[in-house]
Amino acid sequence: MTVSTRLPPHVSLLAIAATLAFPQISAARAAEGQQSGDAAAEEKAEAAEIVVTGSSLKGVAPVGSNLISVTADAIEKTNAQTVQQILRSVPAVVGLGSAGQGSFNSASQSGTNAPTIHGLGGSASNSTLNIIDGHRIPLSGVNHSLGDPNMVPVTMIERVEVLAEGASSIYGSDAVAGVINFITRRKFDGLQTSGQMGFGDDYRTYQLGFVAGTSWENGWVTVGYNYSDRSRLKTASRSFLGADQRQRATDAGLDLSSATAQNRANFASFNCDPASVQPGGTTNIFSNTGSGYGNPVSNAQANAFCDINQIGDQLPEERRHNVMMKAEQKVGDKLTLGGDILYSNRKNNQQVSRGQSGTGGGAVLATVFGPGSVPAGGVGQINPFYVAMPGQTSTSQQVRFSGDNLLGPGAEINSGEEHFFVNTRAEYELSDKWAISALALIGTSSSFVRDTGRLNQSAALLALNGTTNQGGSLTTVSVPATGVIVTQLPLTTANALDVWNSGAANRTSAAVRARLTDTTTYRFTRQGIQNYRLQAAGELFDLPGGAVQVAVGGEYIAYTIRQNAAFANGTGPSSSGSTTINLDYKRNVKAAYAEVLLPFIGPEQEIPGIYKLELNLAGRVDEYSDFGSTTNPKVAASWEPVRGIRVRGNWSKSFVAPALTSFGADGRGTTAETSIAGGPANLAVPIAAYPGVNTIPGIACTTTACTVGTPTIQGLQINGGNSDLVAQKGTSWALGVDFTPSFAPGLRLSATFWNNEFTGGVTAPASGSAVNITGLQPLLQIFPNGATPAQLAEIIGNRPLTTTIPGSVRYVYDFRQRNVLNLKVQGIDADVRYSRSADWGSYSVGAAMSLKTKFDQNFGGGPTFSVLNTTGFNGTFPSIRLDLRGDVGVKVGDFAVDLFVNHTGGYRNFSGNAINPVVSVGGVPTGAGGDPVKAYTTFDTHLAYTLPEGWMKDGEVFLDVQNLFNVKPSFYNNAQGYDTFAGNPILRVISVGVRTRF
Repeated sequence: MTVSTRLPPHVSLLAIAATLAFPQISAARAAEGQQSGDAAAEEKAEAAEIVVTGSSLKGVAPVGSNLISVTADAIEKTNAQTVQQILRSVPAVVGLGSAGQGSFNSASQSGTNAPTIHGLGGSASNSTLNIIDGHRIPLSGVNHSLGDPNMVPVTMIERVEVLAEGASSIYGSDAVAGVINFITRRKFDGLQTSGQMGFGDDYRTYQLGFVAGTSWENGWVTVGYNYSDRSRLKTASRSFLGADQRQRATDAGLDLSSATAQNRANFASFNCDPASVQPGGTTNIFSNTGSGYGNPVSNAQANAFCDINQIGDQLPEERRHNVMMKAEQKVGDKLTLGGDILYSNRKNNQQVSRGQSGTGGGAVLATVFGPGSVPAGGVGQINPFYVAMPGQTSTSQQVRFSGDNLLGPGAEINSGEEHFFVNTRAEYELSDKWAISALALIGTSSSFVRDTGRLNQSAALLALNGTTNQGGSLTTVSVPATGVIVTQLPLTTANALDVWNSGAANRTSAAVRARLTDTTTYRFTRQGIQNYRLQAAGELFDLPGGAVQVAVGGEYIAYTIRQNAAFANGTGPSSSGSTTINLDYKRNVKAAYAEVLLPFIGPEQEIPGIYKLELNLAGRVDEYSDFGSTTNPKVAASWEPVRGIRVRGNWSKSFVAPALTSFGADGRGTTAETSIAGGPANLAVPIAAYPGVNTIPGIACTTTACTVGTPTIQGLQINGGNSDLVAQKGTSWALGVDFTPSFAPGLRLSATFWNNEFTGGVTAPASGSAVNITGLQPLLQIFPNGATPAQLAEIIGNRPLTTTIPGSVRYVYDFRQRNVLNLKVQGIDADVRYSRSADWGSYSVGAAMSLKTKFDQNFGGGPTFSVLNTTGFNGTFPSIRLDLRGDVGVKVGDFAVDLFVNHTGGYRNFSGNAINPVVSVGGVPTGAGGDPVKAYTTFDTHLAYTLPEGWMKDGEVFLDVQNLFNVKPSFYNNAQGYDTFAGNPILRVISVGVRTRF
């Protein structure tokens, strides 16, 4: 990509909007390609000249920073149908080997995808800012506020640029890790269409799109549309997605010689149909093999055999409509007006299992009573369908069962998002050196999730033992939402549930079946944004290297969120017993910024050892209506000792404002996730930090710690947002070099060493770590004699209850989100590319790499430890050391062939599912343990043929193959058998398509 350092006097305000957005950076990552046709060449030249990225200044050459750029030509070689798929080709953006379909670790059930740079960011602290043409976009998600750039039609993308460094001095919040800027097409004459079909094993994709436009002497209008349809990926269609991962673990070289290791590798359960039953007072679990209940199968997880995951989809089906229109008109000699309108709509459908008895995979079981039992409520609680175990004298059972065979298919999750924004802009030239510009944007995003047909747990309990209490108690409050005991007595053949027989032999009535699937939950969130900006920019005076340029401006941003949710309250069918949540959030931001370019030395001075020397200074102040203000400066410099070699560096401070969905809708930090739940189980509490914990009656203690969370030591947990949150801060610096030697035309080398410190990241600290960190220990309160009614009233307040309040609350853990995560991350981003033309055609070869060299973290001022080259320890912050993408391309006449290699280096599984548990001391990993995960390497190909000139221009047919050798993702011990950060379960996909231009 070639970046011009000049702008014509009549440049449109679109250029100014872009200049406000993205720090100028080198084009080291650009995968350039020659686009045939005079019109296409002119269009590209104009775009390169006008769209200036990364500065508030006008026409500024790159200063001090590194740009990772993906051009339109490179995008066309990836068969990408969405922005998410485009970013899979950028090693610095997390998810190089991922599926690129559905939500990507964003913790948003509506399918929001929020890409992150270098793994710095999670659902509540996403530190990557995603923008379009230099301006912000409406945020989305049902539970979080995330920028999802998939709203942009792929057909409208001119290029994607990734700035992997702090940039709050230009943009304000969210740019600690950097910025991803999606630059769209401008002036376009004619009609360009595209279409493709993709085929995989039990998988299909379709895409249709067009770009149309026209121009006149003083203006233009361009419209782009894209439709994509990607099928669901059924879990049962991939053998490696089974719940029993023992064989794959063995094949991966992991030691499964112990029963404990086998248990960890088997995610199947005893939740079968008909039920697996455990007679009261025993540890034996019996299964029905089809001929009745016989010998016990085992109570060891390694012998579990029911895989309910095979019922549903690994990836949801997805349909997208995206449309964007842009226009510009020059009015007189000095005024230019422009505007953009964007609309997108995505719908997902995912088939899921009906579900299973109890919760937590069946760990909490339903007790049923049979003939001869004397339950608390008498004979009215005896289930008339009860089947006693041969040879067992017990008259009660705990049952584990799945609702899929009993109820048939039909459970599903429907989700989606709808985005809309209007962006207007204007520029007025005060002189040939100064101009003022303005921008106004209004946008909304609506996200929803509708979960239907799942097994209604409370309705199942009512039909099993006559109460909504899993143990069948008629004296213990079982529905915290109502504070009463809900019963359905006496049990009869008309209202009871039969889990002992399947198929035609099952005697559950139609009315009961209907109540069992009456469990719809619905969440809807509408987020709004208003953004206004005014700027003046121009030249002050001349230095030896050129004119000193300056820009000053102000910005106002207003955010609103409305959350609505409805879900079953635990009293039975959701249609007759549901709880609703309605919350309104709002925030406004006022900002002022300034930037100056000092070109000290230029080529004209002919100074030995200093071909060019420039300094760039920028700063921004943001004042938030809810948590306060921040100030963020940046210093950047570029030094070219000789032409073709550039040394660059920058230092900056940045921040991430606490998300509104973390900060809360009121002074108590209330969010849709706020609740009072059961306290953490089996929590080892150090006696030295919590004097008196060892005096709790019946508590189990060692010499140093006591364990709470057992059936006798019960407590509560506070979940949700926190109105005490403040800005999450980042300090970053980078040093790099770009080499474009004149003696080797077509060769470009670039390397950047970057350092990023992220402090006060928002997360909910795990209790196992918090009790051992001095600064977090107040989050756990111990009540040796039990919390008093007044203390409980203060703790509970108006928060929704999702658990029974124990008779004696001995501890309370505050699991609300806090500014406690601190990261120190370093790495190297590098790129090399060589391209040449010859008499017979042209060729190119290149590679881009992102290598992390440090990933240290601590919680709340506790000990610092490394999680470099791991995933899973802190959920949404992957720290895989190496991602690499290379390519080789050859063009001969009208034929072109490209081969790509995608490589993710080996790393370790540090999640709680690791077969070799991570060795921790006081909740802090020592670096020992965890499972090795093998490197993952796939190959993609692109073949294209340019059609002869005729009634269309630049016609092309193409064939793309993703994952050419059908490589399975590396084994990662979890219920899917692969790591969603680095593995793609879709496997090989062959796509054929055509592009035309009229």
